[in-house]
Amino acid sequence: MKLKELVNEVNAEQDALEKADKLCTAVEKLCEDLTTAMHEKWEHTRGETTHDFSIGKKYIRVYSVENGRPASCWGFINILEFTKGNVKFESGDVLKSAGWKTPAINQPRGNLFDGYDIPPHSMRLYGPDYLRG
Repeated sequence: MKLKELVNEVNAEQDALEKADKLCTAVEKLCEDLTTAMHEKWEHTRGETTHDFSIGKKYIRVYSVENGRPASCWGFINILEFTKGNVKFESGDVLKSAGWKTPAINQPRGNLFDGYDIPPHSMRLYGPDYLRG
């Protein structure tokens, strides 16, 4: 392997690590925003309900935690770029949940890197946006 190829490979790995770190930071913020919005809307959830995430091979699952135990899946965050049909999915795309282990991959509902606010009185508190039209 030539030195230039090795340098390019190391740079690519460094870029991937930086992007992964930014994605984890964005998901942590999403979980904090979800928890804050829930506590603001319903006082009885304070101290009992939070949000957390788990990282899989393709997606990050975001879920609610009630009394220390995982309760329900809020949605998923895409990790790697891919295309399905005519739809291109980017890293950080917010995906609706089709179940506890599976995202709905018909279309992204937003992207964490573009900003994904969670107002306390919005439907986003329950999951990613529904598709309209």
